[in-house]
Amino acid sequence: MAVNIGLGLLFGIINTLILHLSKAMERHGIDIFTRKKSFKEKGKKPVIYIVGVILNNTIIIWQIIGTTFASAAVFSSVFGLGLILLMLYSHYILHEAIKPPELIGAILIIAGTTIVGILYIWEPISSENVNFFNFFVLLIIITILFTILIGFSAKTRIGVALIFGGVAGTCGGLDNVFKRIGLKSMNFIQAFAGVFKLDPISFIFLVSFFIGFVAFILTQVGFAKGADASKLVPMYNSLYILAPITFELIIIVDATISIGKIISIAIIVIGIFLMNIFKETEKRIQKENLTENV
Repeated sequence: MAVNIGLGLLFGIINTLILHLSKAMERHGIDIFTRKKSFKEKGKKPVIYIVGVILNNTIIIWQIIGTTFASAAVFSSVFGLGLILLMLYSHYILHEAIKPPELIGAILIIAGTTIVGILYIWEPISSENVNFFNFFVLLIIITILFTILIGFSAKTRIGVALIFGGVAGTCGGLDNVFKRIGLKSMNFIQAFAGVFKLDPISFIFLVSFFIGFVAFILTQVGFAKGADASKLVPMYNSLYILAPITFELIIIVDATISIGKIISIAIIVIGIFLMNIFKETEKRIQKENLTENV
C-alpha cells in the first residue's frame, strides 16, 4: 500500500511539473512572438511553443499511470508543486521578479505537499470501495448546481473568475476521481473494452475524458468573458486539489480524513493563492498603466 501511494505521489509530481512547464513554454513562445524581437529570437518561438503543446498533451499519460497506483486525492495533492517550477521558469528564463508573497507561497506549498505526502503514506485509505448510490446522487447534485452557477455567471457576468475557476477546477479534480474508479480494478485496455460489455465502471472511466475536456473549455470561456487570472487560476488549482478529497470522503465507504491532512491541504491552498494573486494583479496594473500612457 505504501509503495502504491508513493508511486501515486511520484506520478502526481511528474504530472504537475510537466503541466506547468508546458504552460510556461507556451507562454514563452507566445511572448517571443508578440514582442519586438530579432528574427533570430523569433525563430525560437515555434520550437518553444510546439514543445510546450506536446508536453501538455502527455499529461493524460501521467494521470492514467498515477491513478492506477493511488487514489485521486493522493495524485492531485501535490499539484501545487508545479507552480514552483513555473515561478522558477518565469524568473530565470522570462526574467520576471520573484516577490516576497510568491516566495512565501512556494515555501508553504513545499511544506504542505511534503506533510500531506507523508501523512498519506502513514495514514493510507483503508478501503476504496465505492458507494455508488452516494456517487450518482452527488454527481446529479453538483451537475445541477454547477449548471445553475455557470448559467447565472455567464448571463450576469457576476463572479466569472471564481465560479468558472471553481467549477473548472472541480471538473479537473473529478477527472482524476473517475479515472481512479476505472483503473483501480482493471488496466487501461480493460477499462475501454468494458464498454462493449456494458460495464458501468468502464463508462465512468470514459466519462472522465469528457469531464477533463469540460474543465479545459470552462477555463477558456472564463478568460474569454474577462475573468481575472489572479482569481480564476487560484480557484482552479485549489479546487483541483480539494474536489477529489471531498468527493472521495462522500463516495468511498468508511473514508475518513485526519486533522493533519486538513491542515496540510489548507497550507497548500494558501500557498497557491499567495503565488498567484499578487503576481497577476501586479501584471494587470502594469498593463493598465501602459494602456493609459499610450
